[in-house]
This record gives sequence, C-alpha cells and structure tokens, in this order.
Amino acid sequence: MSDDEEYRRQAAEAEKQARSAKFDSDREAWLRIAQGWLSLLRKRPQSAEEVFDAQSKAKATGQDDSGSSN
Repeated sequence: MSDDEEYRRQAAEAEKQARSAKFDSDREAWLRIAQGWLSLLRKRPQSAEEVFDAQSKAKATGQDDSGSSN
C-alpha cells in the first residue's frame, strides 16, 4: 500500500468516526484529524506553470505566479 493510499484510508476511517460521534466537539475533532491525513497527500503539479508556482511559493521568491499579468 502506498503512502497516499494509507493517508486516504486513515482519513476515511476518521470520517467514519466523525459520522458516529455523539457530540459536536468529537465530530469536529475527527473531521480535523481526517483533514490532517488528507493534507499529507502529495500534491502533483500538472503543468510547467503549476510547477513554477509551487516552487516560487515554497521558496518565497516573491515572484508573481506564472499566470498573472501586470
């Protein structure tokens, strides 16, 4: 099982727990856990522009996104 599959499985389990929670506070906590698992999924840029945008944000270069115009 890949990491991504495991993260999705864990998120699905947390969502299942959220659905069966009796209290709103418990439900919210389980949903935050599910969101945390989903946030671990690798984001794969699809185009050269998306790669540029992701790298510039990660490095905080301060450059505009490739799609923006001045």
